[in-house]
Amino acid sequence: MIRTIVTPIDGSVHAQMALDMSTDLAARYDAQLVLLNIGVRDDNVPEELYNAASRELKEAESSGQETGVPPHQSQRLRVLGYLGHMLLGNAQQQAQSKGVKRVETVIDLGDAGERILHHAKQRSADLIIMGSRGFGELKGLVLGSVSHKVFHLAPCSCVTVHRKDGQPAPEQIKSILVPTDGSDQADKAVDLASDIAAKTEAKLVLMYAMWRGPSLEKLRASIDMDQLSESTREELDPALHPIAEHMSSAFIPPVVSKEALKEIGEQVLARAQKSAEAKGVKVADLVVIDGDPARKIVQTARHEKADLIAMGSRGLGGAEGLLAGSVSYKVNHTAPCSCMVVR
Repeated sequence: MIRTIVTPIDGSVHAQMALDMSTDLAARYDAQLVLLNIGVRDDNVPEELYNAASRELKEAESSGQETGVPPHQSQRLRVLGYLGHMLLGNAQQQAQSKGVKRVETVIDLGDAGERILHHAKQRSADLIIMGSRGFGELKGLVLGSVSHKVFHLAPCSCVTVHRKDGQPAPEQIKSILVPTDGSDQADKAVDLASDIAAKTEAKLVLMYAMWRGPSLEKLRASIDMDQLSESTREELDPALHPIAEHMSSAFIPPVVSKEALKEIGEQVLARAQKSAEAKGVKVADLVVIDGDPARKIVQTARHEKADLIAMGSRGLGGAEGLLAGSVSYKVNHTAPCSCMVVR
């Protein structure tokens, strides 16, 4: 259930795409929408946007209107402050026009990543939705170190909104890809993605990457051993592979065959499908695929024309598991669509 959504706003195209998604979901869930403006680096503000804010500030002051900016600040800081009020006011109007009943606007200063995390934690947010980049190529509000920081340190689930293969992200999510490895965190991703799919009537695709990283112990914990074939149970027997029992096979030769991994994947996907269908979602496709997890997730997202990839924050391999560490980083930065890490 999504009750509170936090979205940073800076006037950029990507922030607008994040606003489109957040307003759609906030309206569907009847959630509170918190719109943040964390200040904008003045070297990243487009000249036309700055000039428009400057003109409107001058007109407001001439007519005696309340501007919301301190009179003792420099002209440039006052213009940038007024720009924040303009952006949030416009975003609030857009949200209300789409049926969002509860909208809060917040202007703050400081490190963008830290302030986004602060406000999300302070409001017990269920979801942060942010654009993948702001005004600058490398210095925008939510690009590079900022988006990576929020994506990986957020106290709640987090969506980074990307252009979909060069095109603006759709306001409504119509297709969701969920990579799962049977871990508890992946199960959370299946649950939230299924809930969103039920609300938006989106197509849901579940995939399993045949990855040899997890230890035998963690592989067994992700499945029902009694439902496996005798040959696969033997491959997972700790007595036969004592070293692989507690150690990632990324550091030792693989001991689980492709056939066994395929059987495990099919069981994991069947369980995920059952969970999705319990929420009234019909799963469009089940994909078992072999190869580099990050590359295969991106490849499958493109093939399925996904609008959103929903990943667990940690997989069977722990901090460096299938759906964490370098894999989620690669997926988030190379995906053809928006990405959500679920916590």
